[in-house]
Amino acid sequence: MWANHLQAMRPTRAPHGRLHRNRDAVAWPFSRLWRVSDPTLFQMTIIAALWVAVFGKCGPPPDLPDAMPVSETNQTDFESSTSLKYICRPGYSRASSNQIIYCEPDGKWRIDIACVKKSCRNPGELQNGQVEVKTDFSFGSQVEFSCSEGYILVGSSTSYCEIQSKGVAWSDPLPHCVRITCSQPNISHGTIVSGFRTTYKPKESVRFTCMKGFILRGSSFVHCGEDGNWSPFPICELNSCTNIPDIPHASWTRNPKPTKEDFYPVGTMLHYNCQPGYEPALRQRTTVICQKDFTWSPFKGCKEICCPVPDAKNVRVIEHKRMYPENGCTYFHDDTVSYKCHDDKTSSATCSSDGTWHPKTPSCDQNCDFPPNIAHGNYTTSTTRYFTTVATYRCDKGYRLKPEIRNGLLSANKDQYVESESVTVQCNFGFAMLGSQSITCSENGTWYPELPECEEVSGANQELMQCLPNPNDVKMALEIYKLSREIEILELQIRKETQTTLECTFSLGLR
Repeated sequence: MWANHLQAMRPTRAPHGRLHRNRDAVAWPFSRLWRVSDPTLFQMTIIAALWVAVFGKCGPPPDLPDAMPVSETNQTDFESSTSLKYICRPGYSRASSNQIIYCEPDGKWRIDIACVKKSCRNPGELQNGQVEVKTDFSFGSQVEFSCSEGYILVGSSTSYCEIQSKGVAWSDPLPHCVRITCSQPNISHGTIVSGFRTTYKPKESVRFTCMKGFILRGSSFVHCGEDGNWSPFPICELNSCTNIPDIPHASWTRNPKPTKEDFYPVGTMLHYNCQPGYEPALRQRTTVICQKDFTWSPFKGCKEICCPVPDAKNVRVIEHKRMYPENGCTYFHDDTVSYKCHDDKTSSATCSSDGTWHPKTPSCDQNCDFPPNIAHGNYTTSTTRYFTTVATYRCDKGYRLKPEIRNGLLSANKDQYVESESVTVQCNFGFAMLGSQSITCSENGTWYPELPECEEVSGANQELMQCLPNPNDVKMALEIYKLSREIEILELQIRKETQTTLECTFSLGLR
């Protein structure tokens, strides 16, 4: 249809530039344009002009994967017969001498360009391994490397043909394959017992054991793997206590002496003693125990035992010699003081390790020295109306006073008695027993029955005992004494004291 219209718009040349065709149309040459008198022909003339405008020019130059314009341009349309020069992109090389594109009359670009990919060199042979070529050696291709069994790859397993400088080359060099070996395994807190060597081949194994104080978690055998690593890798875990604590002013009683490097199983109890001049801080057991989490139980350590400070009102201290560095005590173990009283006589006293002065507490008064300290106990003092000071002792929790029989003896005199242990009491000659002769240590730490007493036998009763065939027969004397003094026994039992006391009586001439 367009061809028929165009043909109608192409009149034959007429003389003098005029054309008459059945008087349907008249055209004149005017400024090189058609002038059409018929409206329909005028519209067709406009369409034809647009057709030439569209199909007579080319758009922007094409974007080619292997080539690019020599000069960049922002121009969006090009006249017919326009030519542009192209060059090959990096990684490509020319395959022909013509590197030009042309704008055809139909508005299309004709491409006369031939660029081909550059190629990398052959990467070479991999000794004790294989080279796998995925496609070829051209730009953008890749090769992969792998080793034969028993060897391990050192280097990259993949290499790419890429742009380097003005050409192409492989991204990574040819790797190499080395024989797989395992170095000697380093097992923390463990030692090798069989298969000791410096290097091992795959599938070879060694056997080991854990050091003292550690326990094995896993197999005692480890094997050299194909990757040069040991498996399964065992672990030696701590199962003992070590690094015993440092307890200031104390020493261990164990022989040989424990060290920080030694290992102790759970439940081990270590005892320590406070050094002279010190005592347990809280009057508790001086032990540490290895706990289930392999740590030592808490401890409070030892504290200083201070000697009492002399009364400055009646004692004038003229010299104080200190034997140890300063601590929390004014007067400490082995300290010596020289002092004077009103008569200007110089005396001296030394602080003992138990916190008492020797030979006596520095004082100018006529009085008793401080009551003695006892282990696992303490005392309180009180003054009576007869100028008598009484010291009353009490034991710490879990302790009892050692049984003491005045004017008598125990069949087994020890520091400690176990539960259900029995002892026999014997009174001295001239004394009779009030109570049971045999006593037993009960489970609550008390004696059953109660401790007996040995009371002096006087008057007729003593004469009666002296008349016995065998005065040393205590049992017979006791029976006779019980019969004659039942009432006196009852009175004495009522007056029996339940606490052990020490009495200090001033020598004031009043008795």
